[in-house]
Amino acid sequence: MVKTIEVAICTWNRAAMLEATVDSIFKTTLPAGWKRRILIVDNNSTDGTSQLIQSLRESSLEIVPLYEPVLGHTHARNRAVDNLQGELVVWTDDDVLVPSQWLEAYIRRAESHAHESFWGAAIEPVFVGGKPAWIEENWPAVSGCFAARDLGNDSLAFTKECLPYGANFALRTDVQKKYRFDTDLGRQEDRVLGEDELEMMRRLLADGHVGSWVPNNPVQHLIPKSRASTEYVWRYFVGQGERLGRAENGSTWKQWVLAKWYAMRYRLTQNTTPSPAWFAHLANWGLAQGRLNALRKKSSKT
Repeated sequence: MVKTIEVAICTWNRAAMLEATVDSIFKTTLPAGWKRRILIVDNNSTDGTSQLIQSLRESSLEIVPLYEPVLGHTHARNRAVDNLQGELVVWTDDDVLVPSQWLEAYIRRAESHAHESFWGAAIEPVFVGGKPAWIEENWPAVSGCFAARDLGNDSLAFTKECLPYGANFALRTDVQKKYRFDTDLGRQEDRVLGEDELEMMRRLLADGHVGSWVPNNPVQHLIPKSRASTEYVWRYFVGQGERLGRAENGSTWKQWVLAKWYAMRYRLTQNTTPSPAWFAHLANWGLAQGRLNALRKKSSKT
């Protein structure tokens, strides 16, 4: 019996990059007895995404076009989960390029490690317009903004502190069907609040599921010039602050003061000090602003 590995992609207004991603997936190899299916969820795009997906569908029966009207990455992911039919699902983003052995590596791992439920592999950011000097100078602190992930060249067991990121991970489909994504998390339009896949994987581990790292199976994450910016990095840290603030109780007044203070420090130092100094203020400004946003949302609900 032929088995199916499905690739799930959720997309919002990235028609130009999506086509290259799908083209690279078409070029992946498969072992005998396996076929490929690509689920593309249009999350209410307003560019030419829907037309592109339709043209891809007309050119290949492997493409399954899906639509999710509610904006939010996790809403789109759950739409894909509802339509899974195969044995394995691999998740990636609409701005990556995958290597030819990508799917085969996951299949081989799943077949040889029957006790494991999920896997992940490396993500290598590629700055299309070149990496700005300030990003290079602050890379350990800023790499998470661009989903960089590399846990090494050896297989290792996942823990709640050691997990793959969203552009390159896979699960057994029957497991994924039981573990949906939390719609309070995830990106929404330009809101950079991620970590929904990490929350889902931590639930897997808490329930006794086992996962592992698949070495030497990276995807390239294409970073356009518009994302290699202080504005995007600030929004990333706002999202991190919102996530942290949800689990905290504190003073909106304190976070408002901190946000104003760090914003002022950033603006005063951006053009007069080395980048590590002003970058720290930028990051702290974003975190304080995110915590403030979370606290305001809590207070509005009470």
